[in-house]
This record gives sequence, C-alpha cells and structure tokens, in this order.
Amino acid sequence: MSSGFDYGGYMGKILRVDLSQKEVKEEPLEKGFVEKFIGGKGFGAWLLYRELKAGVDPLSPENKLVIATGPLTGTAALGYSAKYVITTKSPLTEYFYDSYCGGFFGPRLKFAGFDMIVVEGRADKPVYLWVHDGTAEIKDASHLWGKTTHETERMIKEEVGDGKTSVACIGPAGERKVRFACVTNDFGRQAGRGGSGAVFGSKNLKAIAVRGDKKITITKTEEFEIAVKELREIIETSPTTGKDEALQKFGTPAFVLYAQLTGGWPVRNWQRGFFERADGIDADAVNKIVVRHTACFGCIIGCGRMVEVKSGPYEGTRVEGPEYETLGALGANCEIGNVEAVAYAHLLCDEYGMDGITTGMTIGFAMDLYERGIISKEDTGGIDLKFGSEEALIAMIKKIGNREGFGDVLAEGVKKAAEKIGRNADYYAPVVKGLELPAWDPRAFWGYALSCAISHRDPHLSDFTLGRELAGIPDKLDRWTIEGKARIVGLTEEHVAANDTLIHCIFYMFA
Repeated sequence: MSSGFDYGGYMGKILRVDLSQKEVKEEPLEKGFVEKFIGGKGFGAWLLYRELKAGVDPLSPENKLVIATGPLTGTAALGYSAKYVITTKSPLTEYFYDSYCGGFFGPRLKFAGFDMIVVEGRADKPVYLWVHDGTAEIKDASHLWGKTTHETERMIKEEVGDGKTSVACIGPAGERKVRFACVTNDFGRQAGRGGSGAVFGSKNLKAIAVRGDKKITITKTEEFEIAVKELREIIETSPTTGKDEALQKFGTPAFVLYAQLTGGWPVRNWQRGFFERADGIDADAVNKIVVRHTACFGCIIGCGRMVEVKSGPYEGTRVEGPEYETLGALGANCEIGNVEAVAYAHLLCDEYGMDGITTGMTIGFAMDLYERGIISKEDTGGIDLKFGSEEALIAMIKKIGNREGFGDVLAEGVKKAAEKIGRNADYYAPVVKGLELPAWDPRAFWGYALSCAISHRDPHLSDFTLGRELAGIPDKLDRWTIEGKARIVGLTEEHVAANDTLIHCIFYMFA
C-alpha cells in the first residue's frame, strides 16, 4: 500500500497505462480520494470528470477507460465480492457510462495488487495488458486479432501458463468498433452495455489479463466476519434468494413469468407487452437445456446457467445463458419462441463480443421497419427480415458483428441507424438518451418510467423501483400510480449509486 494508507479493503495502487507512449506506471491511491469517492463508480466518475476534455470523441485516443474495483471486491462480503466496473465515454450514447461485470476478473485484479486501471491513448498495433503480482506489461496481440472472445481467453491463458488468470477481452465486434461491443471475461460474464468493447477496439487493446496472490487486508476482522455471517443468514432464508427459491432455482429467466403477467415484456419492437410463445423461452424451457449452475466469485446465489443444445439445428451450442434480458431482446422482441435458437443467438453475441440487449433490440427495430415497408431486401442484402425468423436473426447478428452490408448500419445502434436510414425510421426507434431500453416496458411500471427519464443510463440496474412495482421486493408499490413515486425513485437512485461505489450485485438486494 502507499505510504500512510491504512484503510482495509484497498490495495493502495492505481495502474496507469498510456498505449500511445507504450508506458505503464503505478500511482498511489490517495487517502483523500478514497474518502470522497469510495470506489467503483465513484472512482470512474471523478477521474473522467477531471481528466476528459468536453466534447472528446469516444473512439479517439483521448478517451479513457477506467477499470475499477470496490473496497469489498475480492473479500468474503456476499454480494460485494465479485464485481468490477468499466467507466468511459460511451460511443453509443456519447455520455458518461458505467458498465458492471461479475465473474472473477475484479477480485483477481486486486489479488494482482491494484484497485484500478486507467487506460489512455492508442497502440500502433494490437496489444493486450498482462497484470500479475504487482507488475504489468504491454504484450503483442497481433495473433489474437480477429479471434472470438472465447478463443482469446483460451489463447491468453495458454500463453501466460496460468489457469487462475482472468481475461477481460473483446471479440471481432469490438475490433470493428460496433458501438455496442462489450467486454467479456471468464467465458460468460460481460460488461455489457454502453460500448466499452468499442473503446477497447479503438485503442487496439484486445484484452487485459490479471492474476495474483496478494492478500486484501481487513481492518476489523471480527466485526467483518460477524457482518458476513448475518448477511448470509438473511440471504439463505429469503423467499427470493434462499435455497430452492426463484433466483437459485431458475436464475433470471424466472422474471419471464412476471413480465408476462404484467404485460411488461418487449414484443415486436415494443408493439405489445405479452408474448403468445413465451412458454418456449421461459424459465422451464431454459431449465430443459441447463447442464449446470454457475456463480461469480464468492456468490451463494448462483444465478448463472450453462446450457447445452444436444440435437437439432443448434446442436453443439454451449453457453452461459440465455438470461432474462436476452430472452426478452433476442427472443420476445424479435418474436422468437425457441429457446435453442435464442441460446445460439446469445452464444453468437458472446463470441463476437456484443451487448445482447442492444443487439436484440436493434434487430427487432429493423424487423419492424422491414414489415412496415420502410426498408426492403435491397437494404438488408437479401435477408427476409421478418419477425419470428430465426434464420434472419442469426444472419443479422453475424452481419452486425462483422459490419457487413446492412449490419454496418445496425452496428451503430438504433438511434444512429434510424438517422442513417431516414424515411421516418426514428418514429419506431425506442431509445432513451441514445440507448436501447432493457427488456422491461416503462408503460407498465410508472415509477420505472420516471427512472427511464432521469437516469444517466438504462435504469433497470440503477433504480430499484421496478422490483417493488413488479414483484413487491422489498415491499409492494402500486405500478399504476404516480403518487409518491418521485421521492421513491430519487431515494432508490441514490441508494443504488452508493452501492455502485462499493459495487454491489443488485440481486442481493432482493433478499
């Protein structure tokens, strides 16, 4: 730790990387900085505010990536132990954006000796960053360029010769600067929204690999252990997060039922809120192809699901997911009622390194334009882009990931694609602040609708009003009233923002 730094939970170091200058250096994590901003989103927001010039192009060398942990990342604190956050100026929204990710990368970054990595500049050729045991080096990644995320992770792990390495990387979509490209780690966890993968690609940064054995100091060990024990009891006895309850039994696909019952699902580019073929992509349908459950570092809920398709046209598909959001975006929104097709579409998004929400919402938008006659086969390159077509969905995912043909237009996201297409296409473009909505219809939840209006990003993870309106968690809130909602939305936004400085998994709030 840096001199005079005596707070537990922190490693006391920032890693600065200038790719243009090929420089890597350490900086101390200052005590005053920690006292003001705590970690996670707080660290990223302040650094970008202080160091980015107004009007900077998100895909220019001047934009920065802040990869930050929280003080409880890598500890035994349930719900706080696994996550990290990437903050940057988004190429999709062109605003500040914070995107969170689970798995093992965040803890291993701290075990490698750092609380945060700040990346700027642009390498003159593809590179990856290797951070291990308090040291860091920039390594050539020319042989990795063009590889999928899964291939990249495997190749880097083989190269560094350590199975306990976590790799956060981009796929071909990030290399081609698809505006909603994501960053993937641990073969199935994504910093999904906002296009941080495109920022990686703009810097010729293929990946960051981390590994280490350094210990995280806990200042008050006895009190910490008591708090963790109490938290475990709450989680294990909760009717939502406890053993054999919804989140453990089904994972996020359990929310499909709630969305159907409330009419809050996106169907046919948000034309309807109820999907007649939902039984083909609901929690029971997903469970039929589940081969094992998965969990992030230190998690006792284990909402992840590894699925495998063992026969039929999608035989061989093996992927962590699909989860609620991709069942909604790639499934209901495109009128695909086949869980095996959605699983394969989810796998393609993972391998190309694209946000599954924006991918599905963008293709659903294009299907809507196609059926209304605003675009035609001449625009789509011969693809019959009708709702319900599995072939069209899969073909267009590949086109977007490679920026080929009409996929190059859709790779800009709904807002910018609508502007390029013209012909009144923007009338059918459901976005908030340049970002595609997640798979919850704000027309069905009025507090959540207010959150959509005021949040700096998609509000399904930045506000807890939806949980109260949808399922009465932690208490029931009438979804059809506006009375008292402004105060509640404001308080929950502040609550979640505070948790985002610690980097708390929102599913633990369900307990």
